[in-house]
Amino acid sequence: MAEITRSGQAINNEHRRQAGETVPHLRARILDRIGQLEGTARAVPGPSIWNPRQVAGMTGVAPATATHVARWNPSTVLALCAGAREIVELHGYRHDCEGENGPWSVPEGRVCATLRAAARMLGVDPDQG
Repeated sequence: MAEITRSGQAINNEHRRQAGETVPHLRARILDRIGQLEGTARAVPGPSIWNPRQVAGMTGVAPATATHVARWNPSTVLALCAGAREIVELHGYRHDCEGENGPWSVPEGRVCATLRAAARMLGVDPDQG
């Protein structure tokens, strides 16, 4: 499933970028999504760290739902966004990625597998241009 090459050899051609999709375009789409998530997290009034009991008391939702909501409190979302933003910055244009089997060179015309995974993690489809 990797879209990178090692020593100039293509590992898998499955994830060639879509026509019109470029690394800068995907990076911009990811950064837009990060901005949306950060804006929503910062707009939440009150404390930025919650526990399930607080959530259940404020909303009356079931305990499992309260646990899920508390886990995705604003401070957690902002930390996730900061990490995702760092990944995007580290994966600019032509670069090498470290992997289990050593450094991998990302060839021209390909989108790094790490950047694609970061996009999917944030709800951005890397195959949509």
